[in-house]
Amino acid sequence: MSRFACGTTLIVASLFHAAASHASGPGFSGIFATADNAETVAANPAGMVMLEGTQITLQGALIQDFSSFKVNEDDTTVDGGNPQDATPVLAPSLYYSHQYNEDWFLGFSLNIPLGFGANHGRKWAGRYYSDEFSLVYVSLNPAVAYRVNDNLSLGARVRVMYTDSTVQTQVNNSFLGRDYDDGKLETSADGVGFGYSLHALYAFSEDTRVGLSYNSQISTDLDSTVDFSNVRRPAGVIDRLQSQTIEIGSKVPMFAGMGVYHRMDNDWELTLDVLWMQFSKFGATSIELSEATLDVPDDQFNDFFVSSVGLTWPLNSRMSAAVGAFWMESPVDNDKRGFGISLDQMMGVGAGYTYKLDNGDDYELEVNLIDTGSAPIDTGPSLVKGRVVGKSKDHYSLAISLAYNWR
Repeated sequence: MSRFACGTTLIVASLFHAAASHASGPGFSGIFATADNAETVAANPAGMVMLEGTQITLQGALIQDFSSFKVNEDDTTVDGGNPQDATPVLAPSLYYSHQYNEDWFLGFSLNIPLGFGANHGRKWAGRYYSDEFSLVYVSLNPAVAYRVNDNLSLGARVRVMYTDSTVQTQVNNSFLGRDYDDGKLETSADGVGFGYSLHALYAFSEDTRVGLSYNSQISTDLDSTVDFSNVRRPAGVIDRLQSQTIEIGSKVPMFAGMGVYHRMDNDWELTLDVLWMQFSKFGATSIELSEATLDVPDDQFNDFFVSSVGLTWPLNSRMSAAVGAFWMESPVDNDKRGFGISLDQMMGVGAGYTYKLDNGDDYELEVNLIDTGSAPIDTGPSLVKGRVVGKSKDHYSLAISLAYNWR
């Protein structure tokens, strides 16, 4: 995933790809119980029992954010204006499912399940809070499924997650009383963490089933560095700052979900899904320089729900169409929102198209329109960093996803 997109784009890209890498339909629908292609390895590995032989899905998602953060210059005390505009983000993923024998199935997924970032620019009004920020996860997930009987199947995954993080802010030197240029604070960290997930799929009939999913928290020990450039503080202060132990985004929170799939008599398919994420346990996400210490904001986030509904219907023997919609609760209170992860309530709608080829493979095209919310921010007053107030305008994103399924 590109780390040079503006903040909202990478956030939306992350959330879209996290959902799209689990969902089988537009509007983040069909997550836990659909199990109609290899993507089920990421969402609910127990669904592999619905797939015969070896199946592979290769997916790419292109996301363009049209929102822009507008600084309220009446209340903002730092010059520089608005941050840079967003650029597109491309997020790939790969899924593999293999039927080992009648009852056992093996698979894996390789994707980017979560990531946040911003490249606001070095001259904008909020540069002392956030200049460039990147927190990206790459996940490899071996999975296994077992068919208990004709109704019940169980699944499990080992979650191996690599974390890479960079935080860069400008440092205000002019408050010292002289016309100094800004300095720069940069921290970087990376590491590998491990977790697990447990899953179940229960079929009441050939046409109705329910899926359950539990994914553990992943804690990562990160190797971090702190670098200063042109930071005009006493040598003792610099030494103390560089010796601080900093944790950056070291926890991927636990989440759980449930989904229902039902095929009607006319072959139309309906899905309902609910996901709950313990986002209050999310690790630290930004670093700020006060007068003599590095501050890591804490207690920023809330647990939240995501719900979706989807509908698929056949157009003919080769083609089918789908629509879906989702709603996501805001994970951040307005008074705690920062520039690194400026999430707000989201909602969106999508449409999809599937075409089956002569060899049995098929490809899926999806288009989603997402309202990312205005995400207002007020940093409050600061002698060193100033006050920055503003919110997002035209807060919409377009996400286009293309997947090819080898059957």
